[in-house]
Amino acid sequence: MSRNLKILLLLLGMYSFHFSTAQKEDLTQVWPAKWIVAGDGPWSAYGVHRFRRTFELDTVPSQLIVHTSGDNRYQLYVNGQRVTWGPLRGDLDHWYYESTDISAYLQPGRNVIAAQVLNYGAHRPDAQLSVQTGFLLAAGDRNFRFLNTNTKWKATYDKAYSPNIIDNTQVRGYYGGGSREIVDGRKYQWDWEALNYDDQSWPVATVVESAFAKTCRWASRWKLTPRTLPHEKVTPQRFASIRMAEGVKPASDFVEGEHPFSVPAHTSARLIFDQGVMTTAYPVLKLRGGKDAQITIRYVEAPIIGDPKSRKKGHRAEIEGKHFFGYFDRYIADGGSNRSYRPFWWRAFRYVEMTIETQAQGLQILDFYSDFSTYPFATKAQLRLAGLAPHQADTLQQILAIGERTIRLNAHETFMDCPYYEESQFEGDTRVQALVSYGLFGDGALGKNAIEQFSWSINGEGFLSARYPTNSSYYIPNYNIYWIGMLHDYMMYFGEPDYLRSKLPIVRQLLHYFLERARPDGTVQRPDYHNFVDWAFPRGEGPFDEAGYSALVDLHVLLGLQWATALEAYAGAPYYEQLYRQKAEQLRATIPQLYWKPEKGLFADTPSSDHYSVHTNHLAILTGLVQGETAAALMAKTLTPTEGMIGPTIYWQFYQFEALHRAGMGNQYLQHLGLWKKMIRAGVTTWPETGLESRSECHAWGASPNYHLYKLTAGIEPAEPAFAVVKIKPGIKEGEQLQLGYPHPKGLIKLELEVQKGRLRGKVWLPKDLTAELHWQEQVLKLKGEQEVDIQEYE
Repeated sequence: MSRNLKILLLLLGMYSFHFSTAQKEDLTQVWPAKWIVAGDGPWSAYGVHRFRRTFELDTVPSQLIVHTSGDNRYQLYVNGQRVTWGPLRGDLDHWYYESTDISAYLQPGRNVIAAQVLNYGAHRPDAQLSVQTGFLLAAGDRNFRFLNTNTKWKATYDKAYSPNIIDNTQVRGYYGGGSREIVDGRKYQWDWEALNYDDQSWPVATVVESAFAKTCRWASRWKLTPRTLPHEKVTPQRFASIRMAEGVKPASDFVEGEHPFSVPAHTSARLIFDQGVMTTAYPVLKLRGGKDAQITIRYVEAPIIGDPKSRKKGHRAEIEGKHFFGYFDRYIADGGSNRSYRPFWWRAFRYVEMTIETQAQGLQILDFYSDFSTYPFATKAQLRLAGLAPHQADTLQQILAIGERTIRLNAHETFMDCPYYEESQFEGDTRVQALVSYGLFGDGALGKNAIEQFSWSINGEGFLSARYPTNSSYYIPNYNIYWIGMLHDYMMYFGEPDYLRSKLPIVRQLLHYFLERARPDGTVQRPDYHNFVDWAFPRGEGPFDEAGYSALVDLHVLLGLQWATALEAYAGAPYYEQLYRQKAEQLRATIPQLYWKPEKGLFADTPSSDHYSVHTNHLAILTGLVQGETAAALMAKTLTPTEGMIGPTIYWQFYQFEALHRAGMGNQYLQHLGLWKKMIRAGVTTWPETGLESRSECHAWGASPNYHLYKLTAGIEPAEPAFAVVKIKPGIKEGEQLQLGYPHPKGLIKLELEVQKGRLRGKVWLPKDLTAELHWQEQVLKLKGEQEVDIQEYE
């Protein structure tokens, strides 16, 4: 074959490639690939762009890594099989790419790599940042540069997609999840990803610009950085049942994947599918025929009684006479055989209302199920309590199961406050989620990812964004404090002083904002923006007096100073450790003078004594303003708040029980789970945002029992940074037995303990080289390895 003919065939993508020695590509500066787009479609507005590159191979390499990214979301296929998707959610300065070995999907001879990219346009999720539509692929081996995205690729715009822009007919109140999909199967490019698809009519791709690594010296819009987290685990799941069917009669085993059902021509049909529990999943609809039929798939957490504004839902398993209110995807059938619809992004739901409107041709629904999708946490902690009344033990297991499901459904490419309405990562929510994940799964990756991403959001005023990633601006001063708390939590569980040291400049900047606003007595003037504490208060904000005094502000700053002092002592600078300790001591002296009201035995929310809340008093306990018997007496008052005293919602229960622990009353924890028991009686399968009449049915901050049952009842927590020493202080009582498995960076901690006649007996197993302190009443026993325990009642 002549050299010129080889060059021609290479240009046409028809020549067979064979290389024996891999040559790793350098991706630290300018990439050898280009960002590309379909030139026949919009570059910034909503739309789906598709890309293909065909090529031939003499032999299949043993490994072929390709590095891929897209804006907003992309999916990559090799020879018709989906092999990866992304990008992992970040921001423009940290635009992630995935690295995938595609060798197992290749074959000798002809191959195709295909991709599709969705741009949400102006109605993208609040957590989605964007430059414009784009796709990028670079081979990790220089021998395969012919695969890199450039004008050798073909690209086209798919006119089948349009956005369902969410309005108040689908969602009440704030919504941040982005538009949903309307897909016209009559315009869809069927089998576009397949090897034998004819793409001759597709135009060549249009180059947008060069691709640059985050570390590159040159200016760029997407700063590319490697993916840092694993993909979500995706597994098929079936609906539990069809609860209602109108206009059609599907067989009872349809939900098991058996017996497709038909919808005659000119028919209106409605079906209610019940997953049985809340889920986050990609719905998959398979169908045949039904040209011009419209299938609307509406996603519902729980049906509503009467007007959706009421938020009254009753028992979550009861649907009769209720309103199915929520957002939807819509698919229009083209009449073809073996069609399938699956949205780009997962949906949150328990119920799916499917409505079908057929035209002149009957429709056959072949199957309907979903692909469950969450972050791949692996459960490692186990807790069993015996000696309780049977119904109590069963309820505890229900609380743990519902809490774990809630945490999982709010763990995806980031932590999320809720998967249905906002899909946003907030510091206040995330601190609770991260602590649960450290204990329940022994996994710090998603928590560390949150710490890192929040740190990217620092602005010139010394504020972190209250949620991040985000394409909007929203600030909550107290959430800055909780980010410092997240660093402190990470220190206690995992250590990593070098990493913590890298974040201390941000801690100092955050505290500088508050200290700059300090009065001579150390109290802090009213911070800017949304002073959120808990939804128990109007607009979530605690009260201020006319002079701008607020115990809740001062106590949060004190808490932040205390956390920062410990962080500086572990990984920082003596100067800041001393500074923060001095500022904290000043506040410790001032706060009781201003806010303690001896006639009530309570801390007031303002100096004038007009407002009282459990929140202020819990923080007084947590910051050590009161200790010992005084703290216990104050805690008891907050557990049964008097009339006019603001009580906690489900979110603040986390801090209530942190205060219970600090007051030395952790062994009373099981007596105070009434809110969760009430919600279980209402049939919830995940924890709502504030209570039974919440908008959101799945809010992760309600899963705090999955943390506190281990910390307070089993009594296990880090005693020193990096979990170097384990503190074990069981909260069990006479006649109760505890069985525990708990993850530690060095291995699994196991406890088998019981209380008989005041004696704590049993056995403790510790990983190698780990030390524990077992506290029982006033006694402390040092433990190592495998050790029998028999501690008499203290006299």
